[in-house]
Amino acid sequence: MIRGLSILALCCMLAACHRTFGVPTESVQDLAALASVKTIYVEDLSHGEDPLLVEGSDLVKEKIIMRLSNSGRFSVVDAPEKADAALTGVAGFQRWYFGMESFYGLEGSLNTQYSGVGMVRLLDSKTKQAIWTHEYETGLFHPTQSVADRVANQVTDKLLRDATPAGTQ
Repeated sequence: MIRGLSILALCCMLAACHRTFGVPTESVQDLAALASVKTIYVEDLSHGEDPLLVEGSDLVKEKIIMRLSNSGRFSVVDAPEKADAALTGVAGFQRWYFGMESFYGLEGSLNTQYSGVGMVRLLDSKTKQAIWTHEYETGLFHPTQSVADRVANQVTDKLLRDATPAGTQ
């Protein structure tokens, strides 16, 4: 009973500590501008954050690049000046440790919890204006899929769905 209450309290504290990592949270969906984007440059997705707070940004970036390249909808380029738009922001995961606390500190086994993080924007390369934004949404637990896969898949699935004109899906 006490362990269940501790876990519930931890979940509530984690939800209250939600950070946006300096990336604006307003939703932008300029579908006309998005339809004209053919090439994308994917920037560093750690957004300068402390690597101890957001991990796996490089892994998520590689997965996003691979999925966008394989989509046939976008070409991913290796330099921002070659791109119509740049994907920027923060994406990765956070790792939390928790266990039973006693007078002498943590006792028993520590449990590890992973939480996906993603606040990304697609910026027009010329104007630097946001064309499209996405915030990672937690969902059901998928035991066969890593957190990095879930974050990358959600970003690319949403971007590809929004970039495909209605009636051509």
